[in-house]
Amino acid sequence: MLFDSNLPSDLIFSQNPSCDCQGTCTDPLKCSCLLRSSGHNYLPTSRKLQHSFSDFLHRPIYECNADCSCSVSCSNRLVQNKIDDFSLLKQVDACGKGLGVCASRNIEAGEFVCIYKGLYINSADSARISLKHSSESGHVYVLQVREFAGDSRDACMVFETVVDGACDGYGDSLPISSLINHSCNPNLTVIPVRVDSLLPILAFFAKRNIPMEEEVAYDYGEWSSGSLSAKPCLCGAETCRGFLPSHDA
Repeated sequence: MLFDSNLPSDLIFSQNPSCDCQGTCTDPLKCSCLLRSSGHNYLPTSRKLQHSFSDFLHRPIYECNADCSCSVSCSNRLVQNKIDDFSLLKQVDACGKGLGVCASRNIEAGEFVCIYKGLYINSADSARISLKHSSESGHVYVLQVREFAGDSRDACMVFETVVDGACDGYGDSLPISSLINHSCNPNLTVIPVRVDSLLPILAFFAKRNIPMEEEVAYDYGEWSSGSLSAKPCLCGAETCRGFLPSHDA
């Protein structure tokens, strides 16, 4: 994880509580990490979530961290152990959308696909950097995730994570995760996963089974206010909203 110098140091270096389990963590009543997650996060011998997406949209994911006594191969260390693994993806020409990404093999529903790789930036810089991307490349590579707490009618934002996926430049310098296109009917979702810090890893999981060679996509507005930009959406879904989500909402 790379951090911009404008980010408060207490966010970066705020270590989450650790567990004192041995081997792999199995008991949510004894493992403090699983307890904070309200139960098991993943199936023990796979890359898949333990429960449905609706559960994970309403509860946090805390993986075991550097201060935990459990094994480095603990089943509750899935995302951190696969943080540099992009093997399920390959870059393709997405026709009129430009570059895109498709599945390099069949991906099962609930399976971890990859992280969104980039530089963690201050939310106050999000609009400025998004505008810079748009003016220089015609695209925006900023992923902004807002987490809310409370009843859906009275929910308030409690945390915001912003990652610049083009911090090293455009073209060949872009990580493959920055090339994943938007869809109004996506097959991926973004789930915040916390390990050593309050700042989460932004992880992509499959919402449904994805056949090999199918383009992978997520809803750019899944974690935002839902307002739309003036840029036409080319996802082709029956439920297409017509325009891409706004990045300055």
